[in-house]
Amino acid sequence: MTKLLNQYIYHAVILLVIIAFLKACSSTRIVYTFVENYIHEEITFFFDLDEDKEVLLSQQISELVAWHRTSMLPMYSFYLNDIADKLQFGQYGAEDIEKVLADGRSIIEQTVIGLTPYASKFLINHLTDHDIEFLEKKMLKRQQERIEELSIPEKILYKQRLDRLTSNFERFLGNLTDAQVLLLEFYARETLGDSKTRLHNRTLRQKAFVRYLRTKPNSYELIKYMNKLLLQGHLITNPSYKAFSIIWIERFRDLLVNILAISSTSQRDKIIRKLRDYADDFQSVSGD
Repeated sequence: MTKLLNQYIYHAVILLVIIAFLKACSSTRIVYTFVENYIHEEITFFFDLDEDKEVLLSQQISELVAWHRTSMLPMYSFYLNDIADKLQFGQYGAEDIEKVLADGRSIIEQTVIGLTPYASKFLINHLTDHDIEFLEKKMLKRQQERIEELSIPEKILYKQRLDRLTSNFERFLGNLTDAQVLLLEFYARETLGDSKTRLHNRTLRQKAFVRYLRTKPNSYELIKYMNKLLLQGHLITNPSYKAFSIIWIERFRDLLVNILAISSTSQRDKIIRKLRDYADDFQSVSGD
């Protein structure tokens, strides 16, 4: 469950990253067709559910997805159109990008605060010793898998990271210039160890979450705790992680500013079209 929630809030600009990962031929409607099954599979990985509980889980997931579709997609749509407007009017300097990222953080916070009541509704009925021990074992299994993924030589990790970055930026800008590729290469090198830092932080938060579940909180207490853990987790686990997050955001902001500063008119036009296409897609699927 914590893994699912973290996908919505992982660092301040994850909205942009999530959008970048969507393939050009994909649509929000197609994504929503599969998201309920994906969430169901993830939760059933972490919890030992019988048939009746799985039926109830499916109902709860449908409610969550319906809320997200109708309540959050219109906000995402407005946000993306606002970014497109800024680009169209040449507003992509450091202060402009800073504002975009701050607005993204605000939307992410609203997403988390909206999601945690649904998570609590499920978790409050799975606080037995067996449930918590099963969850803890599954978390450990995922952690070990991730450790193995990050244990390959740095040269390979760097290439994988650079390939992902290049693919994501090309999806929005089209072919990159040599100067833009150099910026991505520098960023990939500077942030190569970030994944291990995030894994360590996630492990600490998961351990703290399991410890808290063992206190058998009520629904209100659980919602309050999850909001704090997901949005201000450094206050619970490792205060130094806040500094890491600030540095990460500053680096990503600088990367965006520098990439856009040397972008061509055709590249910016492509970004604007992509953002507006996603915004229209979100609005359409939301039902508004």
